[in-house]
Amino acid sequence: MYRRYANCALILLFAATQAQGRGEYQVGGPNGNLWQDLLSEEAAGIYLLFDSEGQQESVVPVGVTPHGVAADTLIDFTDNSIRPRFIDSAVNLTLTDPNSSAIKIPLPYTGGEAQTTDGCSAVENQTPGVKKQFDGDVTTAHFRRFTAGQGIFSGGAVIAGITGEGWKQAVVIDFGAAVPVNRIRFYPRLGQEDDLLLINELTNPRPELTTFGTDSFTSNFLAWYEIRIGDNDLRFANGPCDKVGPNLHGLRWIRTQDPQLTVLETSRENLDPVVELTFPTQSIRWITAQAFPLRDWEVAEFEVYGEGFVEETVFITQILDFGQPINWGKIRWDADVPKGTRIEVRTRTGDTADPSLYFAENINGDIRPISLKDYQKIDPSGRLPTVYDSENWSFWSPPYDFDAGLRDTALPASAWQDGTPLSSPGPSRYIQIAFRLFSTFTTAPHINELTLQFGNAPAAHEVLGEVWPLAVDTFAPTEFTYVIRPEFNAEDTGFDRLEILTHAQVQNVSSVRLDGNELDLNEFPPAIETDRLVVLFPRLQGEEDSFKQIEVSFAVPVLRFGTEFSGWVFDSEDPDQIKQQIRPGNSTFRFSGNALAVNTPVGGQLLVDVNAAPNPFTPNGDGLNEALQITYKLREVTADRSVRLSIYNLAGQLVIELPPIIARSGEFIHHWDGRDQGQRLVPPGTYVYRLQLDAENQEEHTGTLSVAY
Repeated sequence: MYRRYANCALILLFAATQAQGRGEYQVGGPNGNLWQDLLSEEAAGIYLLFDSEGQQESVVPVGVTPHGVAADTLIDFTDNSIRPRFIDSAVNLTLTDPNSSAIKIPLPYTGGEAQTTDGCSAVENQTPGVKKQFDGDVTTAHFRRFTAGQGIFSGGAVIAGITGEGWKQAVVIDFGAAVPVNRIRFYPRLGQEDDLLLINELTNPRPELTTFGTDSFTSNFLAWYEIRIGDNDLRFANGPCDKVGPNLHGLRWIRTQDPQLTVLETSRENLDPVVELTFPTQSIRWITAQAFPLRDWEVAEFEVYGEGFVEETVFITQILDFGQPINWGKIRWDADVPKGTRIEVRTRTGDTADPSLYFAENINGDIRPISLKDYQKIDPSGRLPTVYDSENWSFWSPPYDFDAGLRDTALPASAWQDGTPLSSPGPSRYIQIAFRLFSTFTTAPHINELTLQFGNAPAAHEVLGEVWPLAVDTFAPTEFTYVIRPEFNAEDTGFDRLEILTHAQVQNVSSVRLDGNELDLNEFPPAIETDRLVVLFPRLQGEEDSFKQIEVSFAVPVLRFGTEFSGWVFDSEDPDQIKQQIRPGNSTFRFSGNALAVNTPVGGQLLVDVNAAPNPFTPNGDGLNEALQITYKLREVTADRSVRLSIYNLAGQLVIELPPIIARSGEFIHHWDGRDQGQRLVPPGTYVYRLQLDAENQEEHTGTLSVAY
């Protein structure tokens, strides 16, 4: 559907109304926008608008801004999906375009480039010769003549008694990303007749015999060489002409025999005209090849091969322009993530076309803001670093819980009962999405489709919120006051619900105030869920500059340092339940924090407040005290961890080990029905329970319990 509309000449334009409805922006699959469109400098396809009945009412183009950092690193777009590229063992990764710029050696297959460790002034002179060893023409070569009169360098020292041309630089191969590599081959120009045996022994892919010349230059083979490699973790400048400065964050270009690189192979007495290095597949981004001039030497072709999926690939969209502030709802994806692979998805949103701010120093030494156009007029070496516009742009979100965002094909897509809330703040006009895909050499994940859901009009122009207190000194339930202040424009749809993510279960709600007036909680009963609180109140909708304020007091434990009480507002009558995120800010003069995050004491145990009840318990079938409940809290647990409960008799024998709970910070319950591993009721008596948390420093808690009949 999406692609069909994208190809239509007629595009229906959107006129904002106060009626409830949703928009959907879909990428990938048979009907979505093309994934490649998200890299376009012109437009990023279209989105669809649906009315409150779910009927499509219009199609709207999505623009892009020229200020993004769109990029794809070895992405395969087959079938309008994205996945890491598979490196074919027959592809020479270093084959260049011989007709490219005289001072560039591009590596088209990976998007990288070959250069040398020479200084910038030598680039123009060295490139034409070096390029010959990557041009795929076995009759041309990067040739260096041995001449007398200059010492030969090795590790910075001159070798006594040996003279020569002394070109001590290395050829640098930068693939632009780490790719699977397991073979490197290089050789001089070979003759069709004199070197027929060598040619026939070349492994595949082997050039046709007729492509070789008639003369043999095997005497110019490399007798002394060194190959170094580096992975994607190493950071260097883009080339020898990049000056070290603030915009490069101190990065330098690669040096000859650079100590940051690992020596793959070094030879001081090579006798083989054709050198073929084979090794277990590694992810390699950087290769340096250095020849030492003991005599005339040449390299006709320097080839690199590998096989397998690229282990880490990145896809970053352009900054997508939706034309007006958008109330973001959910994000979801249809993906395949085999065991051993994973995908990270992040978002950021903004209110301006450019997330960067530009500055320059005037003649008085003062730093002043300037436009991008003026910034680009300054010599790159003299530019001040750009500054992130955090006032108008959110930072990149943490990676989404990938399983939570997966499309559930058992549910109707239009119902939006699947997906996960988009965590970057709205309303905002601009959004950017980043994907990072992690593979093994044999297995790769892929994303088929991605869809954004949003409201066709925001609930409010902006909703600011803050919580108090901002710090607690205990892990017991604490009374918090949560205040929000919406700002409305005439076209905003309004809301009558406030949802607060509390992470742990709220113990009680003491009051809800609207514009200072306390609401009757019997008439507007709050909904307390295991990890959040939903507050009800009369519908709020106002004209521009009208003052509204909601204040909620509730008690809840805080189990993680820096816990953020994220909040959303929404309209209960909206069939899609699209929620608008609350931004931290000054919502009341009573509190000075202007924040939604709460701090707790640092350090201490992770597994706390363990309690076993009822104790004793009586699993005799009378319906009273039938099961034991072991409750506990996890604090400062930010990644999924396993909590296991085991029951032992007094002889130390294992009675049963219950299925583990995979959890992060929060409150949890293990249940035991008094049966052993064979589902037989245990005899009455005293037993020992052991609760174990699998963390970096494993913690456990033991206690006794009684079974009676």
